[in-house]
Amino acid sequence: MQNAKCKEQNTGAKRAIFVLGPTAVGKTATAIELAKTIDGEIVSIDSRQVYRGLDIGTAKPTLWQQSEIPHHLVDILDLNQNISAGTYRERALRTVSDIFSRKKVPVFVGGSGLYVNALLRGIFDESTTDPEIRRQIRLELQAKGIAMLYNQLLDADPATALKIHLNDVKRVTRALEIYRVTGRPPSQHFQEQNHQPPFDYRLFILNAERVELYRRINERVDQMLTDGLVAEVQELIAAGQRTELEALRTLGYQEVLAYLAGQFDFATMRENIKQNTRRYAKRQLTWFRNQYPEAVWIDVTDIADGIGIAAVIRECLARPATLQQT
Repeated sequence: MQNAKCKEQNTGAKRAIFVLGPTAVGKTATAIELAKTIDGEIVSIDSRQVYRGLDIGTAKPTLWQQSEIPHHLVDILDLNQNISAGTYRERALRTVSDIFSRKKVPVFVGGSGLYVNALLRGIFDESTTDPEIRRQIRLELQAKGIAMLYNQLLDADPATALKIHLNDVKRVTRALEIYRVTGRPPSQHFQEQNHQPPFDYRLFILNAERVELYRRINERVDQMLTDGLVAEVQELIAAGQRTELEALRTLGYQEVLAYLAGQFDFATMRENIKQNTRRYAKRQLTWFRNQYPEAVWIDVTDIADGIGIAAVIRECLARPATLQQT
């Protein structure tokens, strides 16, 4: 591990704090404890916690946690609704403005790299739609499947592919459309945008030694299943939610849907969720390392709980400090 300095930045009154990191690393507990001590409010930056009904599988903050500290951009959409990164950015900026108006501190928490980039770097707003190319991609999807298209994107633009889940058909095909229409990787378009947010911010990325992170992931999956993840999916289906909805094509839910369809047994489902979650965490870390050189990385392996991690962040906010780079 390398050392990283906790560098001073512009500390104007309008400053937001970002608590990012891979799944199961302890972001939610840390953000809540931090918000309690800096007069903050939580803003979710998670692409699945925006949906009502996706509670257990997204590790959504409990009602008790949400009662401790105001939470924003959680449970704002029904499953049959869609939200783009651009729309998220617009809603997040309005939310931040509202929080600042009450002299509070926005504390963003989550791990959705696409949303983080949309908010901090802006989005590619050039018109790139081509009906014929879109039709060709759709035909390729039907003939060869999403894995083939994802591999094409990985070859053309690994930076973009690493932030999109393999089964996220909408984003994979959209990224390929941009690439084929413009002849340039979507990540290059994004990098050329200059839409800095109208506030100062500090980025903190939590991580743990791999063995510890994987232990937490495995424990999280076991707890989700104990808490009733399978029953949650069954209730969604019974309520008439279509299993092909994009919101359900996400980590945890897609494996349960396959289990309920009889594709494999419970034990295999459990292991598949764990394995896919570990892979997702690895992609998240790669994305954060590549995208945010200004971030402070905090190794939480030996820090007992969110209270302890929040204390490290507060120390860094107060003055320069040496933290662990993962």
